[in-house]
Amino acid sequence: MLRRWMIVIGIGVIACFVVAIAAFSLRLETAESPSKSSPQPAIPSVPTKQLAPREESTKPIIRLDHSKAQLVGGVEREMPTDPSLDGLSAEELIDLLNSKDNEKTKSAARKLESMASDAVPALIKRLSETFTNDGKFNKLRWWCVNTLGNIKDERATDVLVKCAALDSDPHTRWRSIWALNVIREDRRIDLLREYLSSDDVVVRFNAATALSTMDVDDGVKVIEEATKSSDHWLRWQAVSALGKIKSPETLRILATCLKDPSDGIRQEAAMSLGRLDDPNAIPHLVEALSDEKSGVRWRAARSLGQLNAKSAIPELKKLLDDPDGSVRGQTAVALGEVGCKDRDVAAKVIGILSDPDRDVRSKAAMAIGKIGGREDIDVITKLLESEKEDRVSRRLERSLQALKAQGGLSSHEPTQDQRHLIPISEAA
Repeated sequence: MLRRWMIVIGIGVIACFVVAIAAFSLRLETAESPSKSSPQPAIPSVPTKQLAPREESTKPIIRLDHSKAQLVGGVEREMPTDPSLDGLSAEELIDLLNSKDNEKTKSAARKLESMASDAVPALIKRLSETFTNDGKFNKLRWWCVNTLGNIKDERATDVLVKCAALDSDPHTRWRSIWALNVIREDRRIDLLREYLSSDDVVVRFNAATALSTMDVDDGVKVIEEATKSSDHWLRWQAVSALGKIKSPETLRILATCLKDPSDGIRQEAAMSLGRLDDPNAIPHLVEALSDEKSGVRWRAARSLGQLNAKSAIPELKKLLDDPDGSVRGQTAVALGEVGCKDRDVAAKVIGILSDPDRDVRSKAAMAIGKIGGREDIDVITKLLESEKEDRVSRRLERSLQALKAQGGLSSHEPTQDQRHLIPISEAA
């Protein structure tokens, strides 16, 4: 019996010894290689006087974002450059703008921009020598135009006007218009006007479109001509351009475009009418609310919201029952923008908050904060708790804050069905 107890005690001692060694080893390993989740050992602070002072530059930070320099302020932080570009001429750097390596292209563009006015003649020359009529995207030309726009040298105006009017590549053409509006040299308008008398209808249209971005309506007649073209893409561009020209003539043309056989043209016409900021567009947009295509209906509703068309509220309310979710959602937003305060409308918008489509719920979530009242706070809170999409949740949270802060519609305000119970004298 004694021998048996000695064996048991011995085994216990050995087990305790093994456990102690394992614990010590684990502690040592943890101290030497701490995991990401483990708390890190405190690092002794070094007295400030022992730290070598960091040299600060008095130059501003220049952070280049997609080949566009931006002043941020503070110390200078230069973007990494490709050492292989050092010593290259402007012509050689321009060749690299067409590189298949996009990072190489961006580095070359940054290098050219750092050369500023010294690079301008070579960029102008290359653009002048590489005009094509194939209509395909030309990476080299686009980057030349982009670089000139970032350098902002007025000497580029002539070649950029030529690109805006004559280039067959729409990407380069629109980037040229952007560059002209960045450089803002006064001659650009007169130079573009010269192309309005071209024998080529496309060239006339390109010039008119460019002028429309400069608040010049000289090309309205040319653009109207393009809205009647058999070329669908040309018609669409014309309708889009008209949305940038605010004039009674423009309104008339766009109202006609709302009758175009193509729903794509009608959609863009509805959007352009909203951009005009002209209340005379409201009757035309109200009529478009009954278009057979849902894309036209929701765009018309959106434009009515942008125009703060309170007179359109009765027609907009009908679209809350539209079979298309995108129409219901955008109509809810529009009703919120025009300041609709109606318990029946609020109830329908809350119902839309349960739509299976995330985008539809998102729009309703944005609108309920303007349409609803304090009595809706509890139900919206419950919907927020069950909402799984972050974007919808964020908008619901903002709407809840708005209702709590502003009070919303008073709970005693009658619904549409109750209004007949109010004495006439009180209703007046």
